[in-house]
Amino acid sequence: MVQYQLQKQRVLGYGAKGVDLKHVLRNVPDLHKIRICNSLDNALLPTDFTYTNDYIRRAGVPYPSNVVFPCSCVDEACGANCDCMRVPIYDERGRLCTALEYPLHECNHLCPCSADCPNRVVQRGQPIDMDIFRAAGKGWAARTNKPIEQGEFVCRYTGELLTNQDAEIRGGGDSLTYLFDLDKEVPHSCEPAFTVDARLYGNVSHFFNHSCAPNLGIWAVYINHLDPRLHELAFFAIRDIEAGEELTFDYCPHDIAGSAHTLHKFVCLCGAPNCRGFVF
Repeated sequence: MVQYQLQKQRVLGYGAKGVDLKHVLRNVPDLHKIRICNSLDNALLPTDFTYTNDYIRRAGVPYPSNVVFPCSCVDEACGANCDCMRVPIYDERGRLCTALEYPLHECNHLCPCSADCPNRVVQRGQPIDMDIFRAAGKGWAARTNKPIEQGEFVCRYTGELLTNQDAEIRGGGDSLTYLFDLDKEVPHSCEPAFTVDARLYGNVSHFFNHSCAPNLGIWAVYINHLDPRLHELAFFAIRDIEAGEELTFDYCPHDIAGSAHTLHKFVCLCGAPNCRGFVF
């Protein structure tokens, strides 16, 4: 894994114009066009953050089972009769069929279709054109520099892949964490086996803030394996998003407001009309 190291560069005063992220972070993927903007205060990007667009597997995390089944298509692009596309995931423009609430299964490395296959959206990657900026009352945030259509893939959630036990240790403090449980196919009564921690390692999704009225949703995605414990996490737009709009998702989308036993530790500052008053 290439180490993307932060340079100690001051970003104060660049305002709306910003500074290209490649001047601050080395080896950012070319399709990630990201600027750093701060006209609010003297804060700098965290110097201990390493940019990565993949999972960093830590101790105790196994490699997933490699059992996958190839499709029988012979063309470069799979069609409606493809085994992998039996349930349509994306429309003809590559946008997610947003009525889907279950995990997404893309064509895998055994499928004979090309990288341009319409069923290879997440694995192909999305050109990112964003600003990482200072937002009043929130700290660092991310906003899009181009319109994003409902159902459009935005990016994956990446970071260190930990066992649930190690994640519990890291999240034991009273501050907000970047821990995201891989629990999309785990019953609510059970604990997930693994968690992604984006605090020290991650991509632009590290800077996505919480909102009670988010514009992004997150889906479990399977590409080259079917292990439900170790799925990918992918952000898609759940409505049309205008250029210049902050990108947000709900850190705790389950209805926890009615639980009499829930201790709400973190006050929400999203400002949405339907704000529930807490993050979780």
